[in-house]
Amino acid sequence: MATLPSPANASRRVLFAPLALAFACLLPGCFSVDKSGQEPEDTDTSTDSDDSSCVLGTEGCPCTPGGSCDPGLVCEGSVCVVEDEPVCGNGEVEEGEECDDANDDDTDECTSLCAPPSCSDGIASGDETDVDCGGSCEQGCAVEGACVEDDDCAFPNCNPAGMCEAPLSCAHLQLLDPNAEDGVYLIDIDGTGPGSTQEAFEVLCRSSNNGGGWTLGMTASDDGTATWTWNNRAMLANEVGEVGSLDAPTSDFMSLAYHVLPFTDVLFVHQPSGVWAHYPGVGDGSKSYGAVIAEFGSPVCDPALAGNSFELAPGSTLSATGPLCDTDLYFNLGDHDGPLTDCQDLGSPSNTATFGPVWSANWGDGCPFDDPAESGIGPHGPCGVCPPEFAATEFPHLGFANALDLNSGQSGAGENYLQVYVR
Repeated sequence: MATLPSPANASRRVLFAPLALAFACLLPGCFSVDKSGQEPEDTDTSTDSDDSSCVLGTEGCPCTPGGSCDPGLVCEGSVCVVEDEPVCGNGEVEEGEECDDANDDDTDECTSLCAPPSCSDGIASGDETDVDCGGSCEQGCAVEGACVEDDDCAFPNCNPAGMCEAPLSCAHLQLLDPNAEDGVYLIDIDGTGPGSTQEAFEVLCRSSNNGGGWTLGMTASDDGTATWTWNNRAMLANEVGEVGSLDAPTSDFMSLAYHVLPFTDVLFVHQPSGVWAHYPGVGDGSKSYGAVIAEFGSPVCDPALAGNSFELAPGSTLSATGPLCDTDLYFNLGDHDGPLTDCQDLGSPSNTATFGPVWSANWGDGCPFDDPAESGIGPHGPCGVCPPEFAATEFPHLGFANALDLNSGQSGAGENYLQVYVR
């Protein structure tokens, strides 16, 4: 029969068990090792270490020891943060502001730009009627700018709707501004109100010669260009078009005004002589110069017209000397040096007809109306014995200038020219 240990022995075994266990742990295998016999690496992922990527003085990072930060940042609580931008309209005068009245009223003493009103601030401020013009500003407002009175406009012409209008013509310009000088101006022949169909356009205005107020309609120039020919005669009547440029008004030129501006008077100015001729009452104020020329028809054959056409106004410097029969103005004349039937037949052998303005002269067969193309501004009719190219050739005799031998400039160089103004 087996014997049980005594209580005393059992107690001794319990006492020595922990000592045995501790001794056993000193043996290989008690600690964790990898297959190579090395202890595993520390896998602690703690992030308690300092962040060395934060650069002093940059946004969100500590300020420099001197308390400074990069441009645009300020040091607050030892950290660099973005500086607050001044706010115009918050009632506080901040950096870069001259004033701040906490409103967006630009007509008071402090504008929405937080500065006093100025004639160069890019807004309609103070007593200006439009942006940087009108009111107390020296600069008048342009066409279609807002206005209260005429003086608010560059051209002193404020319409009832409170809008600056361009003058209707050079004559209207001179009425608005008697001191207006020769030069290029914007006109609007039918204004800017309801029913206006014609856009404003630029013209050359002349302030001298019998009261001024003249609008350049066209220039016939000895510039070597075949513009005013018989084949192109519709351009001198009702075929609306423009020729040349206001930058070169001494070359062949035609303004839109020639075809759309109602007129009564015509002025011819020749250069280089400076001789000028003013003819009142050519139009009735309801039609353009081109429309009036078209109404005469072609060719005009009436010997009774001689000396009974549009008369020269006093003050003009044109005079009837040499081959010039008289100083009257005529249009679209046929050649009267033969039977009336020949004058009416553009294909007759000796019919040197012309188109447009013309003066009566004697070129060998007597007055009146001998060889009108010699006293016209360019077109030469296709007479029966004339070379075919005549109809496509410009003969720059420049009206009365040929009869008076005034074309003293170099031929073909644009030094001889006749300008036609309307009023």
